[in-house]
Amino acid sequence: MGIENLKNHFFGRERLLREICQGVLATQPASFSLVGSKLLGKSQILNHLAAPNGPLCDAELADWRPPSFQAGGRVFVCKIDCDAQEAQEDLLSFLQQRLLHQLRQEERLPLDWRAVENQPSMGRQIWQIARQINDMNYRLVVLFDNFDSVFQRQLISMDAVDELRPLTLELAMVVATEQPLHDLDRDLAASPLFNVMTQLFINLLEPDAARAWLEGYAESYPVIGHMIDELLVMTGQHPYLLHRIGDILLEIGQMLPIAQATADEIRPLIRLRLAEHGRLLFVTLRRKLQQPPTRVSKETVQRLVEQLQEKPLPMNQIGRDNFAAANWLINQAIVSYSPEGYRLFSPLFADFLAARAQPEEAPQPRSAPAVPPIETDIYQQLTKIEAALLRYFVEHSNTVIPPEELLAKVWRRPNATTRRVQEAIRRLRQQLEAVSPPIGAIENDRGRGYRFVPTQG
Repeated sequence: MGIENLKNHFFGRERLLREICQGVLATQPASFSLVGSKLLGKSQILNHLAAPNGPLCDAELADWRPPSFQAGGRVFVCKIDCDAQEAQEDLLSFLQQRLLHQLRQEERLPLDWRAVENQPSMGRQIWQIARQINDMNYRLVVLFDNFDSVFQRQLISMDAVDELRPLTLELAMVVATEQPLHDLDRDLAASPLFNVMTQLFINLLEPDAARAWLEGYAESYPVIGHMIDELLVMTGQHPYLLHRIGDILLEIGQMLPIAQATADEIRPLIRLRLAEHGRLLFVTLRRKLQQPPTRVSKETVQRLVEQLQEKPLPMNQIGRDNFAAANWLINQAIVSYSPEGYRLFSPLFADFLAARAQPEEAPQPRSAPAVPPIETDIYQQLTKIEAALLRYFVEHSNTVIPPEELLAKVWRRPNATTRRVQEAIRRLRQQLEAVSPPIGAIENDRGRGYRFVPTQG
């Protein structure tokens, strides 16, 4: 298999995919929440589920599905990218339009479209579609990628959640997020629509799957066959780094006669280039380490990571006080474990962290910030949109800010209703009232907008 073909090939995740297939196609459809860090392959999993050669549709993978769905063509998959502007403006409307467009073209699905159109709301129309599909012994599966975009930024209302709730009896949903839903928005996550979802953490690739990926590269570049074990360690079985190995081999092949190169000759170059190609991943993970959820101690995370930079930690050396931090690090695919104990997933990431922990030889003088930083953990107690709102207010302290500006700068939705701003400010005010010592207050300037007034002294 050539390197270009490998880019479109899906490796591993069999246990997880089997569980999803069995669940979404059960007599009573189950729904799932896929949780994993950015760049870990959540979108690829959803794309594979939606693909004609994926486990929900492919005849060769029929035994992954319950007997009633093993015949091909009985599952209809609709994938929604919640980063799309239309999805963020009105998720229900966007889903309904996508379903209408997709299913009207299905000749094998004689739906009663008049019954659909006669429903009083978008949610009821989607329910009617799913109900008819179920009655024909088919199944509708809806995949929501980047669900954080509408969930964490509160672009999905409780009314929409209530309207979606009955759908879980007729269709299956799979949502993909970077954090557990209850970490994104506790109130929404507690709704009956989401609290019945089975949460599945996406982690590093299985060793056999990562090895098969590298063996695929070795078909084009035999020298890789002599380096597989060390590349497994170097990449940490992370799909992003495994994918970058292919890019690096193509890059090296344009500069060197790689077909004649030995492992000793090419090893340092691959390590050097992988450290560069992996920088986006490493920066993303380092940012994660600096902003753990409020339920996890940042100091404990930092202490554990510092210890793991030096050497693996035996499993019996992770004390009970460190369990929450260790579990979070594993869930983020930052830490993996083996018979030797817990370790950072890749030595390249350990090198990246170590380089940034070194003091600068000649630090440059820093200009004072325009607004003194708030010395409190208030940001970690807020939702992402509330934290962004407070930061914007602090940066523009004592300045009246129209709600339209907040919609454009904080929500990045200048055409949205100002009610969204009012609700967020109401919640943020409640949070600020509970802060001790107080840091400031948000004032309403008689219809002109809102002003953040910092506490003096």
